Amino acid sequence: MKRFTIILFLPVIMMLHSSCNGLMDIEPENSMTYYNFFKTEQDFEGIMRGAYETYRGAYEYSTPRAISGEIMDECDHYLTKALRILDATTINSDVTACSWYSYYQAITQAMMVIENIDKADLPKERHDYWLGQALFYKALCYFEIVRDWGDCPYVATSYKVEPLARKPWNEILDIAISDMKQATTLLDVWNNLTDASGNKVTTKQIPGKEAAYAMLAHMYAWEGSLLNNNDTLQKAIDAATWVIEKGGFTLAADPEEVCTKLLLGKHPESIFELEVVYTDLLWMDVYIDEELYYQSYPIEPNSTPGDIAWKDMKIKAERVLKMYKEGDKRRDAYFYKPAEMIDVEETEGWALMQRRRDIVEDKTWSSPSMWFQNFAGNVIRTRLADILLLRAECYAKLGKDDLAKSDLDRVRDRAGAARYTAAEGSIYRAVFEEREKELLLERHRWYDMVRTGYWKTDMTEEYARLTDQDVEDGALYLPVHYLAFNSNKLMRQTRYWLKRQ
Repeated sequence: MKRFTIILFLPVIMMLHSSCNGLMDIEPENSMTYYNFFKTEQDFEGIMRGAYETYRGAYEYSTPRAISGEIMDECDHYLTKALRILDATTINSDVTACSWYSYYQAITQAMMVIENIDKADLPKERHDYWLGQALFYKALCYFEIVRDWGDCPYVATSYKVEPLARKPWNEILDIAISDMKQATTLLDVWNNLTDASGNKVTTKQIPGKEAAYAMLAHMYAWEGSLLNNNDTLQKAIDAATWVIEKGGFTLAADPEEVCTKLLLGKHPESIFELEVVYTDLLWMDVYIDEELYYQSYPIEPNSTPGDIAWKDMKIKAERVLKMYKEGDKRRDAYFYKPAEMIDVEETEGWALMQRRRDIVEDKTWSSPSMWFQNFAGNVIRTRLADILLLRAECYAKLGKDDLAKSDLDRVRDRAGAARYTAAEGSIYRAVFEEREKELLLERHRWYDMVRTGYWKTDMTEEYARLTDQDVEDGALYLPVHYLAFNSNKLMRQTRYWLKRQ
């Protein structure tokens, strides 16, 4: 009989692959076991709340992989900089930020629901709701792992501890896709969701059918692009089309609304997001939103234009003007007077970002100069503009340029930008650049580069020099953290990093 309190820590056990049968055979005083704990909706809600929080927490201690791919002309953040130049001395198996632990922890929590949902006497509607939630997060976490580490272990149960080898990434992704497809059939649309107490769900961190289809579109697009499988790309288009046509989402009126309302969360354009509750001091000053790396004046109180020099990541104003052409409203919505910053001595030509307009303050400090803690808002994991441009990318990949143009122009129209013409060149390239502009700092660009192959030209010189063998060896993935090797003779390091350590 396996003790429930021990099971809660199984993600740690899985990472260490240690033997602890003695501990797991101890019966607790209240006889609450893994097999008889789950009886009510509240029991499942408690476990899933843990999965929600664990996944959200992964963004606080997120890997440098996504951040490293953002647009920047200077980077002083040591891990991000190291990954951008493929510095194997800094990026190695000892780096905590390169651990997949949090994702496997959330997977284990989700699997506890999946394994026990049939033991509880729940109405079918509530059974399907919790099973759909669990399958969604299990699939999503495996997708995150596959994108950052490639091949990885597949944990078949939440309670069995055994050495596990890495499986090919596409096999893992196929399982995740199957789970996410099932979630699309089990979950109701978000507006109809209710919690265990019958209250309407108000956070978009709890996914509905729309979020499941949106993430399914991303999964298919990833697999179809990397394997050059047109049938899978069409499935990505089909999933995206469901979101676009049946999801009930609407684009924000203009880029200003993106900054002032959408990024705060719960906006009609947002599909799935991570709720950040800044009243909890835990989230006061974390880098869960990437703007904190870039942004200061004019949004941060008591700041000056010259403070941009102290930010970890910076973009030249000259680049901003080239990215966002005259008339594109994102130029002056996302950045503060970029045309005036090119030759300003105080800013050294750096652009002053202002995407997030609201701030978080802790007024318990005696001095107002210390009140500022962060820029407010939720993490927008996916939104309608993302799905429109993802579908456009897949259309372009399949040679359906007219359909790609329709989706591309819909996003450009909202921004006030000129519509696409053949004079721009490849529409596939145009869609990639539109995603750069529209989804700036929303953790998409690195994965966009991998999907499209533009990492060869749009990352850094170090990536441009990678050979085909380097890529086959895993240069585009992170090294596996050393804890995954403890008591696990089957674990293997990614070859690219192993050769350099």
